[in-house]
Amino acid sequence: MSQAFDALKAKLSNADLAQAKDVIIQAKQAYDDGQIDENERNELLESAKSVIGSKGLGGLF
Repeated sequence: MSQAFDALKAKLSNADLAQAKDVIIQAKQAYDDGQIDENERNELLESAKSVIGSKGLGGLF
C-alpha cells in the first residue's frame, strides 16, 4: 500500500462529513496522479461513502 493511501485512510478513520467529501476528491486526484492504484481508490471511495451515509443521514433524525 502506498503512503498516499495510508494517509487518506487515516484521515477517514475519524472524519466528519466535510472531511469525507474531501477524501473523495483527494483519492480521485491521487489515482489520476498515479499515487494510488484502482483498488486503493475504490476502497477509499467506499469508505468515504460509508462515512457520508452514516453521518449525513444521522443528522436528519
